Amino acid sequence: MSTFKINIVAGPLWSNDEAQKLGGRIAAAHLGKFTGQWSTIVEGEMSVIEVEYDTQPTGSTEYTMDVLAGPLWSIEDAKEVCPAICASYGGTWNGQWTTVVEGKMSVCGCVFKF
Repeated sequence: MSTFKINIVAGPLWSNDEAQKLGGRIAAAHLGKFTGQWSTIVEGEMSVIEVEYDTQPTGSTEYTMDVLAGPLWSIEDAKEVCPAICASYGGTWNGQWTTVVEGKMSVCGCVFKF
């Protein structure tokens, strides 16, 4: 199975010790593995950590969660947008969506395997 790596925002990290301490937890929250690499992207304000993923999510445990998707206007709009939104988090769309703030924000139902 092949893998890929991406950077995920981690808030400000003040030292390598802090990054090594928190990186694994942040990566796990995104269903990935911390590579040990990190960098500051805005001095004193924001850092990123490098997270590695398998190309195909595996595991026997499933968890469903709604993720923010911006405004969705119809089921047709959700069918276009939600699969990509869920994939961006490492999940798959379960066909569900709802508007949480009229005209401003909707969520997509995403299934995660781990």
